[in-house]
Amino acid sequence: MKKEIYRNNHIDRRSFLKGVGAMGLASAMPFTLKGAGIDFESVGFDSSIYERNNPQTIIVYLYGGPSELAGNLTNLDEINEKSQNPYPLNEFTMTPNGMWREAGGEIMERLISSGDMNLFRTCYRTVDNSKAHGECTSQAQRGKDTVGGAGIIANLAAVLHNGGVITEPTGESDVGKSIPFVTMEGESTFFSEDELDLATFLKPVAFGTGSNNPYKRRGWYNDYKINRETNSTLGSYFDRLAQKYNTRGKIRDVFERRVTLERFAEEIHNIDLPEGVTYPSNNTFADRMKLAMNLLISNEHTKVVSMGSPGLGGWDDHSRALEEYPRRMTRLMEAVEAAINHMKAVGKNNINIVVFGEFGRNVSYNNSNGWDHGNNQNVYWFGGRDYMNHLGIVGETGITGSAGRLFTQPKNIGVSNESYNFQVFSIAATIYRMYGIRNPEALTHGNGAIRDLLS
Repeated sequence: MKKEIYRNNHIDRRSFLKGVGAMGLASAMPFTLKGAGIDFESVGFDSSIYERNNPQTIIVYLYGGPSELAGNLTNLDEINEKSQNPYPLNEFTMTPNGMWREAGGEIMERLISSGDMNLFRTCYRTVDNSKAHGECTSQAQRGKDTVGGAGIIANLAAVLHNGGVITEPTGESDVGKSIPFVTMEGESTFFSEDELDLATFLKPVAFGTGSNNPYKRRGWYNDYKINRETNSTLGSYFDRLAQKYNTRGKIRDVFERRVTLERFAEEIHNIDLPEGVTYPSNNTFADRMKLAMNLLISNEHTKVVSMGSPGLGGWDDHSRALEEYPRRMTRLMEAVEAAINHMKAVGKNNINIVVFGEFGRNVSYNNSNGWDHGNNQNVYWFGGRDYMNHLGIVGETGITGSAGRLFTQPKNIGVSNESYNFQVFSIAATIYRMYGIRNPEALTHGNGAIRDLLS
């Protein structure tokens, strides 16, 4: 029987922290302003906003450029009329708010109705109209119009550390502080340091889903007992040797960090869900979302979790789109709805989930039964009730172009009554703002936070 570990929304780590110090979790490398790549004097950080919001964020990045149609069928008749090929309209059912029912639309309707989702239909890219994956992802994950520079989460780490609200772990009670930023997708531009010089504990920690603990040793020696009275294994013997013979420094720190993170990850994986909370099975999105939620709920020091490929990739739907896209969107929305229910069950209103990609898609149904790259995409933002307003559905779209070059764009763009729209960089600005940066434009080449979203 698993121990109860929900105690005041903190995880009980005594069972695996005994005798394990957290001093080795971070290097002694100091963080200095010189050469850090951010002019902290020009970036206005307000710790009172940070403390009041106490935000935690899950970023779901849909590599490949997700179609907007799951959340916006409002122009379907005109799209079908002008499309290169006619749509199989029997596969499309529109919900009252213009969602695609067969692509997670019913779930979106529930989340809009309950006040748990904001849908922005006009995240409209006018920068780098080439729509190249690499360049656009680089910009979206850096939050600015450039192919270089630090990523959104790396910048955030630097500002929060400089502002004194994220501090270096100093002992075994601080183990949670060693995991402020987590990646569930391996390396990502979100964490790119470029000119920054981040302390070790500010770098992302990798987590795997299901039974995949990336810090667990694999092999018979990890379970082979050399002392049955103490249950000591050959693997634990290796750990003791590593600490005995490695000199103090980075190598020894790495060994200590592995042991601690292995136990920490095992504890996170084994958390019992609150009564009534379930995540769908056979769903990669749900597996990752469940782990991310367990981590954020149990460890207040974890601030951002990023998830993406490989399990969340595949949104480059040039062909056979209707065979995969609706099912993929449904699974994603099922996972998000489960996470929202999880938040409510434990009374956490400070966690937000944002879903977006590098660009949108052309809405013409091409000869391969798919969609090519486009400018306009949806941004889905969930939760965060402590500091996010419920705006519902924001932005209206119109159609431009014809045949194979058919796109949506903000309604009345360039004339009076233009529908509200923003660049993908405003997502970064919104994240910065909720974490206490008063002037996020300083980090996003002048792009401000999404209007009216933050209270």
